[in-house]
Amino acid sequence: MCNLEPRGTQLRPTTRRTVLAALGMALSATSFGQAPAPEIYLVSDEWHDLTRRDGTGLYFDLIRMVYERRGVKIRIGIFPYARTVQMVKEKQADAWVASFLHEKDFPLYPKWHFDQNAQMVVFRKTLPGGYSGLASLRNKRVGWLRDFGLDRYILEPMKINEVDSIKSAFLMLENDRFDYFIGAKSDLEDGIKKDKIDMGRYEMVFAMNLGLYLAFADTERGRSFRAMWDKEMEGLHKTDAFKAVYKKYGYDYPFP
Repeated sequence: MCNLEPRGTQLRPTTRRTVLAALGMALSATSFGQAPAPEIYLVSDEWHDLTRRDGTGLYFDLIRMVYERRGVKIRIGIFPYARTVQMVKEKQADAWVASFLHEKDFPLYPKWHFDQNAQMVVFRKTLPGGYSGLASLRNKRVGWLRDFGLDRYILEPMKINEVDSIKSAFLMLENDRFDYFIGAKSDLEDGIKKDKIDMGRYEMVFAMNLGLYLAFADTERGRSFRAMWDKEMEGLHKTDAFKAVYKKYGYDYPFP
């Protein structure tokens, strides 16, 4: 019987089986799609309408919108703020949510923030001199929440104390251990409501705005996710869809 295959093209049985197996794998990949999308692991404290335990909230919705454009899924862990910082330092997470710019020396910071955080000063109404700007803090006893590092943004010399909760801050004010406490407006409002603090004895006034950023781990993954963030935010932050997320949660759009 005549062999119709041209000389030099005949395949041994083992080679035929190898080729068929490779074709089968290729067809399978075509049928079932690409490998799973990459995933970024974010850690955050829990802040009412901003970072909810169920993965919703203003910040999570904004971040998800950015990364989904690159096919990146979001995985979220909720922990106390100081622990989220430590997890990124130890490279157990890709980024923590809501860091001030250069708040710490070890993470990678992007160009683009996602919100501005209003910092408020709280003090007793009986405090001599009251408050008339950041210069009022000079050489005073000033407190803030642990690991927030506000002395990076306030140039006045201060006697600094850190506390673990808003409740502790008001106890320090009440017992004349602090002259002033500085904290995020949202944190203060939540704490005042939760602990039923009588504000009749205190003043709370605006001190400054600080941009809020993702703080990425100093890893190849961190560098990649930071580059994605800045690339997408360049145009996305101007869109109506992005602005609508702030409106949905009742927050001001933090860009000019």
